[in-house]
Amino acid sequence: MRGRFRVCLATASAILALLPALGCRTADPPTTRGDTASPVVIFAAASTAGPLDEIAAAFRAETRIDVLTSLAGSSTLAQQIIAGAEADVFLSASREWAAALENRGLVAESRDLFSNRLVIVVPTAADWKVNAAEDLLDPRVEHLALGDPECVPAGVYARQALQALGLWDRLAGKVVAAEDVRQALSYVETGAAEAGIVYITDAAASRRVEVAAEIDPALSDPIVYPAVLLRSAAGKPAARRLFRFLQSTPAADILRHHGFTVIDSSSP
Repeated sequence: MRGRFRVCLATASAILALLPALGCRTADPPTTRGDTASPVVIFAAASTAGPLDEIAAAFRAETRIDVLTSLAGSSTLAQQIIAGAEADVFLSASREWAAALENRGLVAESRDLFSNRLVIVVPTAADWKVNAAEDLLDPRVEHLALGDPECVPAGVYARQALQALGLWDRLAGKVVAAEDVRQALSYVETGAAEAGIVYITDAAASRRVEVAAEIDPALSDPIVYPAVLLRSAAGKPAARRLFRFLQSTPAADILRHHGFTVIDSSSP
């Protein structure tokens, strides 16, 4: 896996130049700023969009500090940070991308917060059945949507699972690589792909797909989301408060509501 990450990192400059085309979404500044501090900037995996909106609102209600979010694939966000993008906190869908920042001396603190699971999804009105990963070999499944299996955590995990099942070489030609897991989901929602492998939390957020089968978690690396307080923000009290709030009971409750499995909900 590390070899694939090096390939992704080598393309960081090119990716930064193409960010508008990559669909990386940065929240517009709120119309009312917090009274006690400047906004905190968090770069977060696309799969955390739902709970992060609620967590940011709860944090704002408690602290009167605004949170600006940038959502994309963890690989894209990590490369932006490595290239000098200004962020305070990084919420990654992969320990590997958090480690990539650690190895470059960019991390002040890091803590594993929650986990997820992979599922196979098909359009709600699909007239074919997928009961297991082997069924993806069906000729009617011409396109299989994944996060980019070279870089995007959801795609990397999916590739690991399919390799463990001995299916990757037979399915690789069907793969449609997406920039993040939400784009992979959208390919299935719109019919651009007959099936996809996404996180169960993403599937639950969509009415246009249904879960056809779950992927055994033992087939891939553990799907763990670490929160990272970046070294450049270590002296920023508002950033530290958000980093702690992500580990709080209110945040854990929101994450559970969205289907994530909280690793440790206690505050430090």
